Amino acid sequence: MNLIKKQKILGNYEINLKIQSSISSCYHKVLFSANQDLSRFAYIEVQENKFIIARQIDKQISIWKEYSFDGNFPWTIKIIRKGNYFRFWVNQATGAIRGPLGEWENYHEPWESFIGLEVPETTSIQYFNVTTLPWLEAHNQPVIRHGPNDGFYEQQAIPGAILQFEDKYFMYFMAGMKGKQEGSSRRSVGVAVSQDLINWEVHPEPIIKLGDANYPHDNIYPGGAVLTPEGKVAIMYAAQKFPDWTGFGLATADQPLGPFDHYENNPVYKHFSHAHEFDLVSIDAANHRYLLFFAGFTPDPARGPSGDRGYLLYSSDLINWEPDKHNPVVHPETLNNWDAVHIRPRSLNRIDDTWYLWYEGCNHWTPPGYSGSYWWDTVGLARSDDLVEWDYYPRNPALPGLGTEGQFDQNWVGWPRMVIKDKIGYIFYTASGNIPPSIGLRRIPIQQLTNWQSEGGETIDLINQ
Repeated sequence: MNLIKKQKILGNYEINLKIQSSISSCYHKVLFSANQDLSRFAYIEVQENKFIIARQIDKQISIWKEYSFDGNFPWTIKIIRKGNYFRFWVNQATGAIRGPLGEWENYHEPWESFIGLEVPETTSIQYFNVTTLPWLEAHNQPVIRHGPNDGFYEQQAIPGAILQFEDKYFMYFMAGMKGKQEGSSRRSVGVAVSQDLINWEVHPEPIIKLGDANYPHDNIYPGGAVLTPEGKVAIMYAAQKFPDWTGFGLATADQPLGPFDHYENNPVYKHFSHAHEFDLVSIDAANHRYLLFFAGFTPDPARGPSGDRGYLLYSSDLINWEPDKHNPVVHPETLNNWDAVHIRPRSLNRIDDTWYLWYEGCNHWTPPGYSGSYWWDTVGLARSDDLVEWDYYPRNPALPGLGTEGQFDQNWVGWPRMVIKDKIGYIFYTASGNIPPSIGLRRIPIQQLTNWQSEGGETIDLINQ
């Protein structure tokens, strides 16, 4: 590549570029992910009324995606990198890709990368700058690693609910063994205990075992935990008789480590179709005490393809549930982008007078030359004053897989759960990478989390530097 402008950049960033030309038939390239010697790089190429997303290794070019746009000059181009996820805007057209160097071929995105521009000499570059995006990009080890072989969480550990009880925190997590039921099997509910939300000790046995739930199941997914006015610990979970979801169950105990008694008429709620991930929140309202926010499959949504949407339920006793009249209340941010198919509410927190929602977003795409359907899960952020009308974080996905080779969270991320302590948001999640899915943690000051104007990064003018 004959780059006229290039810059080494560390971590996440936002590129903004505006160009003017009288010749649209010539290609204009923006390099957005590359290794140090430029032997492997990803780029977009804009020409006439289309743009492509492509990869080049040595001299071999692979075209991943192609989009059309109006083609009218000036061309305004924006690219956001969040870990291994990249989003693109060319005038009014949008696109996205995860792992463009070839995640599916075990090529991962360098954390220290090159960006650059290649355009004809006749092109006028009106501006070309890059802004670093430092939110939630720390490289860490798992706080709860998958367990040893033949153990009850040998294959998966997924955060389900976090309960503060006296001076300790109890994380109820989905504990999966090896199997072929969506990446695991024989899922039970484990618990880990911490005093600081960083160092966790896993209880040696599941606190809800397979067979404990009193309705059909071969997998149990914990979703939420609350303390009742009577001082009981209440856990709600989703049960699956693979591949069918059989409803949400309720179990209570006198203390966080059980033993748990399961409500005799479980399930307490059964969605009209598949439903699994959710959060359970205690609220102070006139007509109800609890809110349950779940992902329910919607075969014929008002917009976009069939997929998971966000549904609200209300209850005063954890047994009888009333749906919100506006259901489904959360929809994908995009129609053809990173979250176009599934949106799964996962962690709901009230900060001042605003609700903040961490959710899984998902779309599918099959790389050229491959077969089957590839799913590209990641985590986004939205907020609302009334739980019905939602604003989406403008630089979503807010918590992506890092993309860095050798990380436990280099590929997909999901199942977020946030706890706020001392004005810091502790965001737990499960991810895949160089080890079986394990639980990670990233932290952010709440003052930063609520400021959507900027991530506090540095802007570099690539024309006048």
